[in-house]
Amino acid sequence: MGFDFHVHGLWILGALFFFAAGLMAGNLEWVEGTTHVSFAVSAILIFILFLIAGMFWISAAVNARHEEFRSRH
Repeated sequence: MGFDFHVHGLWILGALFFFAAGLMAGNLEWVEGTTHVSFAVSAILIFILFLIAGMFWISAAVNARHEEFRSRH
């Protein structure tokens, strides 16, 4: 099986989004001068990035399953 974007590409994009969200989550902290709104927006953005990463990984898994089903029949 060569490089199939619908499987490998989505898996790689999911890993990049997960990496970016992890970096941001690791650096999220309340410091002097932080407003409630800016902290909440950052937390929501991080949560959305984790959701997007999961969406990419689920899509890659579904596409891999379809590939496996097509190769059997």
